[in-house]
Amino acid sequence: MFECLDDDRRLEYARALWRTARAAPFYGRKYDGCPEPRDWSAWRALPTLTRQELYDNAWPRSGEMLTQPPQGMIVTSTGGTTGMARYTVLTHGEWDRFCDEQAKALRLIGVSPSDRVANLLVAGSLWPSFLGGHEIIKRIGALHLPISANIPVETVLRFCREFQPTVMMSLPTLFIFLADLALKDGITFPELRLIGYAGEHMSPAVRDHVRRGLGDQVKIHALAYTSADAGLMGYQCTRCAPNEYHVPTAFQLIENIDLERDRPAAPGETGELLVTNLARRSQPIIRYRIGDRGCFTGAPCPCGDPNPLLRLAGRAGDDFKLGGAYISMGTVEQSVEAVAGVAGISPNHTLVLADEGNRLALELRVEAGNPAAAEGQAGRVVDELETRIPELKVARAREYLARLDVRFVPLGSLERSPVTGKVRRLDDRRVEEK
Repeated sequence: MFECLDDDRRLEYARALWRTARAAPFYGRKYDGCPEPRDWSAWRALPTLTRQELYDNAWPRSGEMLTQPPQGMIVTSTGGTTGMARYTVLTHGEWDRFCDEQAKALRLIGVSPSDRVANLLVAGSLWPSFLGGHEIIKRIGALHLPISANIPVETVLRFCREFQPTVMMSLPTLFIFLADLALKDGITFPELRLIGYAGEHMSPAVRDHVRRGLGDQVKIHALAYTSADAGLMGYQCTRCAPNEYHVPTAFQLIENIDLERDRPAAPGETGELLVTNLARRSQPIIRYRIGDRGCFTGAPCPCGDPNPLLRLAGRAGDDFKLGGAYISMGTVEQSVEAVAGVAGISPNHTLVLADEGNRLALELRVEAGNPAAAEGQAGRVVDELETRIPELKVARAREYLARLDVRFVPLGSLERSPVTGKVRRLDDRRVEEK
């Protein structure tokens, strides 16, 4: 169903995109002096695109990344209220192509015209998920229940009890809440057969909890590996592990790079993912550091699809997702800096994300000369975090978080890069590698 391109054709598509991108002032400057990449070595010599560059140069903050006037387009956002929301624009034709590809992904996991699909994705705030859900369900020809996740969960539950969907699409956070209520009140969904999640990883423990609440018969799949920044980057077949995705090579070029050693990562070796959307011309996305880590397995999939398998391995370090919104690690750094120097507290820190009891747990580890003496500042750091990251305060109030702890550790004890010696700022353990 998804076309698979060989290396020569992918490079041909990538070179055509590079030529188009130079019409945008931003890329014209960025690639000044760079010859057209005629082989993969030259392609890998092109500078990467950072999230800060996308934030600074995207319309309407700037029109520097556009290759055409902002007309006949749709604007989408990564979300986030901490100053790092990044906007991208697509022509209506590019949006249609994205929805076409996403519809293929849903068909592969079993969504069909006979289904009743509850769209429980988030609407508004320029997020593309709910609108995209509508377009995708329409392409499949299924019955659409546009409920959204923007209403009280009790109302979501009432609609679902009344219409008895066969498929539900939403964030893991909402599915956990629905499962909690179903278990509490003894509610069952005998016709529900498939759950598609997006926005966050769903750990094995969370999957088990959701099945206990919503039905042992329910199959659970990721809707796709996707983002507002770059579009569809991966899709699952029924043989994929929870954190594995086929890469749609005719739509997306994904590189796995060991950036510290400046070389491609080998099959099975975890590196940072660079994304090039081969179908975006109005605002090209080329060699974009999307912030995810992963590896190509190098093994064929038992389903027979020749598109390569990508295994995700968590976030790379500059931001993370909470309830579908991107949270900047810069705000975490500012919260630690507010107490740095007090009681021997160092600015060096690592934020650990994990699943505990079917909910997200956050532990901020901060180095200190005297960890015991520094403990008195833990409450202040939590206050700083909740002030700078409103999503954390909301998540705590709604009990979406298992915990938000600040722990002080001895100087030099945090994990450091063996190449650069830098402290690893983000340790995202929510994605299981096996």
